[in-house]
Amino acid sequence: MRKLVYGLICGLFIMGLGTDAEEIQTARADDADKCESKPGDEKDLEGEKRLSKFMHEKLTSSQLVLEGLMIEDYEKMQKGAKRMIEMSNATEWQVVEGPIFARQSEEFRSAAKQVIKFAKEKNIDGASLSYLHLTMTCINCHKKVNKVLISQR
Repeated sequence: MRKLVYGLICGLFIMGLGTDAEEIQTARADDADKCESKPGDEKDLEGEKRLSKFMHEKLTSSQLVLEGLMIEDYEKMQKGAKRMIEMSNATEWQVVEGPIFARQSEEFRSAAKQVIKFAKEKNIDGASLSYLHLTMTCINCHKKVNKVLISQR
């Protein structure tokens, strides 16, 4: 079981290594650079740059949890997960409003809290599985948010 969990985490980490920070943007932010500029677009682009930076910071916190898992540093796991919870309460987090996004955010915070709980208990398997769940909440939310943003164009 432990080898399977580590294998999954390593796979996620390796997949993340091939992703450039510039690629980690919402579909709308990524496509905005390819479109012709229109009046008012500068404000949108500035907001998208802030969002991209914010999401990159979230990714950095996630990598801190992953690093903690790899070297069994429970303090790093807790620090990264706590930072992600703090970020999920920030205004920049509210990309899309509504009950679906609110549920996604709550599931994200719950998974991060589980990482902290297991890290405090020094339960590497529990923390690993919680981190996988946390990662899946990110992926699922990004898929939904990207669909919403694309449909708003």
